[in-house]
Amino acid sequence: MDRPLIFIVDDESKIRRLVAVNLESSGFDVMTADDGKRALEVLQHTDVKPDLIVLDVMMPGLDGLEVLKIIRSHSPIPVIIVSARNDVRTKIEGFRLGTDDYIVKPFSIDELIMRIKAILRRSHKVEETSCAQTEIKNGPIRLIKSSRKCFIRDQEVRLNDKEWRLLEILMKDPGAVIPHEKLLTAVWGVEFSTEVQYLRVCFARIRKKFEDIGFDGSVISAYSGVGYILRDLRDEEEDGLI
Repeated sequence: MDRPLIFIVDDESKIRRLVAVNLESSGFDVMTADDGKRALEVLQHTDVKPDLIVLDVMMPGLDGLEVLKIIRSHSPIPVIIVSARNDVRTKIEGFRLGTDDYIVKPFSIDELIMRIKAILRRSHKVEETSCAQTEIKNGPIRLIKSSRKCFIRDQEVRLNDKEWRLLEILMKDPGAVIPHEKLLTAVWGVEFSTEVQYLRVCFARIRKKFEDIGFDGSVISAYSGVGYILRDLRDEEEDGLI
């Protein structure tokens, strides 16, 4: 199996070298960029696309959030923000724009590597267990587990890792209200079990992506103070209502 390729984008040379050396010794290939503009140029012109991006926020010129917004306009590639900014507003903005994880500097290199492996494992770039070639279907919505892709009436909806996993949980039990705590613990971890704003941001993005292809985003709705529900679309599809 090819070594996963990690793209490190950080204006601090010491951090780039530290992360690169440790990733390479842990079985990854690495490429680097020292600012946001250079990172976008590399992504645009290189034939070899990275499997995951480790992205700093505070950089000269284009900051990491601006870079993330541009990346998400055309690519679902996994992104981990690594930043000295520890305020809630910046974290929420990062998740709203589509980051898959957010780590605050200074950080443990071992923790970063474990988080990278976890995200890549979920996106099938690192295989620790075999994955059944199955799909989940609710009316016209299909989730392909082997490729972690989402289709509505055969039109692909590009979801990042966390969006896909949230939708997968709802798809497994359409018509049921899934509690906030269950969703947060399954996708972000038990330490984030009360961060309901993360769900608001992610589900708003999913609804918007549905609407962008002409599908009704309100099939996902919130039960205030309780959780989220995906409408059961199976009977509606059979009756020609959707």
